[in-house]
Amino acid sequence: MRSGTSPAHSVKDVLSRAAPGLSHVTQQLRRQDFWLSWLSERLPAEIGSVRLRTAAANGDAAAAYEIAMRYSEGRGVIADLAEAARWYEQAAGKGLALAQFRYATMLEKGVGVKKDLGEARRYYLAAAEKGNAKAMHNLAVLYAEGIDGKPDYTNAVEWFRRAAMHGVADSQYNLAVLAARGLGMPKNLPESCKWFALAAAQGDKEAERKRDEVAGKLDAETLAAVQRDAKAFVPQSQPAEATVVAKPPGGWDDAAPAQGPGRAGSVATMKLGKR
Repeated sequence: MRSGTSPAHSVKDVLSRAAPGLSHVTQQLRRQDFWLSWLSERLPAEIGSVRLRTAAANGDAAAAYEIAMRYSEGRGVIADLAEAARWYEQAAGKGLALAQFRYATMLEKGVGVKKDLGEARRYYLAAAEKGNAKAMHNLAVLYAEGIDGKPDYTNAVEWFRRAAMHGVADSQYNLAVLAARGLGMPKNLPESCKWFALAAAQGDKEAERKRDEVAGKLDAETLAAVQRDAKAFVPQSQPAEATVVAKPPGGWDDAAPAQGPGRAGSVATMKLGKR
């Protein structure tokens, strides 16, 4: 995904020349050691404690995520989104849902890494399947916008619905639009009205206007049922593994914000769907 020769390729070439007779397993282990050593040497002391840097270099997913966050936000070091992307990728590869979500966001937008919608979808899907609601929403947007060449409203409805059940207002709005138009699902005005009402309850003014517009097309009995359903709605909670990255007792350490003109803002955590 990154242009140029990757460190992994360089390591492989060095080992191949230095030890052509090694067994495959031994070469794999030495490549891994070489890679971890290379990663450790890249980490400046300013980014955090020896404990954090050592854990990250040794493949600890939570530590890698913390390093990525610090590079992304400019905590302890000047913000570097390319480095953030590399460390998010490391954590994402070990199955950390939040890292998968954040790395997918960077891939989708081409921030700190070459834009790759196919890879973004893969990581969004991995995070969404672990229960991350924002990943569900962004995945649905990719399907609705036609990542495979044309809109896939069936998959968009599935993932907007899952995110909407977790209380994501933009998913609720988008699901209401699809229900009103009969895209990816049979046309269903009561369903549309309910989701517009739930998005409106979270402060979405456009959803409020759409709710009233659709409500005007329903009979009194149906509208009353919709209002009861909306009032009774309780968003589902997300699994802890989808939204939290555990830190060791006492935390990693405290990294002060970097100073200077090179500092950049944090990576956006959520993309609003088209309305």
